[in-house]
Amino acid sequence: MSQCPICEKHEKKKDVLFENENWVITHGPLGSQLLGYVYLEPKRHVENWSDFSETELVELGPLIKKIELSLKELIHLDRLYSVTISEAVRHIHFHLIPRGNTTFVRGIPLIEQATQQKALNENEIEQVELETFKEKFKSTLLL
Repeated sequence: MSQCPICEKHEKKKDVLFENENWVITHGPLGSQLLGYVYLEPKRHVENWSDFSETELVELGPLIKKIELSLKELIHLDRLYSVTISEAVRHIHFHLIPRGNTTFVRGIPLIEQATQQKALNENEIEQVELETFKEKFKSTLLL
C-alpha cells in the first residue's frame, strides 16, 4: 500500500521499539508530552478486523500485556487506555496511552492530548528525556 503512512514508516524501520514477524511498536510523538504513549501496528496493511490472520490476533493480547507490564516497571502506571479509530489512516493501529497515578488529565482529554498532541502537562518533556525513556522501554520489552 504505497499511500499508507504506517506502511511507509515500517519500510523505513524508523523509531522501532519492538518488532516481531507480525507487529511493530513505536513511541508516539514528542508533541503528545506523554512518556510511554505507543503505537502497536500490524506490519501487514490491514484495514478491517476480519482481515487479521488468526496468528496476528493471537499475538495481540500478549503484546498489549507486555507493553502494560513494561510501562508499570518504568512509570507509575494506573491505567492503559487503548484506542483504535483508523479513519484518517485506514491501516488499523492501536494507540496505547498511559495514565499515571499522579496524572490529573484523564479520559477523553488525555486521549486528545496523545492523539492530537494537545499537551495539557505543566512539565515539558524534552527530546533527551524521551530518547532515554525509549531505550529503557526497549530493554524491558526484550525480557
